[in-house]
Amino acid sequence: MSKRNVGFSSYLRDFLSSKIGLAGLIILIILLIFTGIAISIPAKVYASWNNPASWNQYPEHVPPAWLSIFYPNKYFTTEELSPINMSLYSPAKNIFVAVITYQFNWSKVLPAYNVYFITSTNVTPIEEVIYWSKPDGYTLQINVPNGVFNVPFDLTSIRGDILNYISSITGKTPNIVNSTVLSSALFNSPKSNFTITEQGKYVVKIEIVSSSPMNITKSGLLLLGNSYGLMGTDYFGRPLDLGVLLGLPNALEIGALTSLVAVLVGIFVGGISGYLGGNKDSAIQWLTLVFLALPALPFLVAVSFVTQPNLEIEALLIAFLSWPFYAIIARSMALSIKSNSFVEADKLLGIPSYRVFFTHFMPRLIPITVAYMALGVPAGILLAQTLAFLGIAPANIVTWGGILDAAETYQAQVNGWWWWVVFPGAMIVIVAIPFVLIGFAIERVTLGER
Repeated sequence: MSKRNVGFSSYLRDFLSSKIGLAGLIILIILLIFTGIAISIPAKVYASWNNPASWNQYPEHVPPAWLSIFYPNKYFTTEELSPINMSLYSPAKNIFVAVITYQFNWSKVLPAYNVYFITSTNVTPIEEVIYWSKPDGYTLQINVPNGVFNVPFDLTSIRGDILNYISSITGKTPNIVNSTVLSSALFNSPKSNFTITEQGKYVVKIEIVSSSPMNITKSGLLLLGNSYGLMGTDYFGRPLDLGVLLGLPNALEIGALTSLVAVLVGIFVGGISGYLGGNKDSAIQWLTLVFLALPALPFLVAVSFVTQPNLEIEALLIAFLSWPFYAIIARSMALSIKSNSFVEADKLLGIPSYRVFFTHFMPRLIPITVAYMALGVPAGILLAQTLAFLGIAPANIVTWGGILDAAETYQAQVNGWWWWVVFPGAMIVIVAIPFVLIGFAIERVTLGER
């Protein structure tokens, strides 16, 4: 080991002069900024992640929106329309009518992924009708079922009249009825058997009839795109960029806690073992090897199934199996320190053993402890995400492993929903990078070039 200047300021100066250390620090600061943003998100958003109904106004399993830059004719994003006109009148006694009008120009070669109607009133309507006028002048009348009044609804909720329209044109009812088929009927030309989109001006009027005076409290029209956000959406329409962001604090917490506990326990046990030597060293080494021989993943799966741990307990379980690696390293360093003359001198002077250990051993073990803490974080994150992928994760938290587990359940790979797998998986790697860089930099600073 080369002779080096010691002291926090010297270590810090050497660390900041290291390119890999500085790069790792910058990446870590960026991740911490995103962690702060994730923590500031309201708790109800976390709670709604596992509630599919919360995401029904989002397009389902669509790729990222930035694909529209490269394929403008293939991908487009959601358009949210406000009414261009809203009128209220009473044609007869106890009859009140509201007409909400939307207008938009559709220039895309594909129909909208789905259409969402958002209309709320202060009364219970007795009738609600949608008039969908196409660029060719044809107007499709759609009667809204009573059960969907005053709640946001999509095309599948008003499928009856749309299916009748399709049957009147094609002579048969589609075998598969989904939002894509229904939207094609609204946007595509019947002359092409609903294969070519009609481009031009669309006018949508919603007529609401009530037996009492009413006010329109909310109105809007969503033309869902076939791409969304930075990372696309999953099977339920949940934005994956939101899921990745919500999973970041959990990943960092469990990785940092796991590494902190495992390294501290390992360094202390290994240091004591190397310092004591003899039979005590042999006994501690035997115990270390017993823990090291435990199969980590099966052990954690079995314990997690039984105990249903929270995030902190899961971190401690992972640390319970990780400390032997650091104990072996610390023992070898302690044996090296023990051979120095100043340790022998202290013993000859009768200085108590605990003072010798904390005076000469721990100060020399602490710098490398910090390095291995940083290097241990990725291992903790990877093991925690592996458990989540296997369906074992603390309840009510969002994890990247859990997102990957859902992708596997709904066969994202088979269906070509690559974004559902790539982005959560990439985040596991990206989060590991700064800790590896920082760990290597600290190791070089404390031990010198190898």
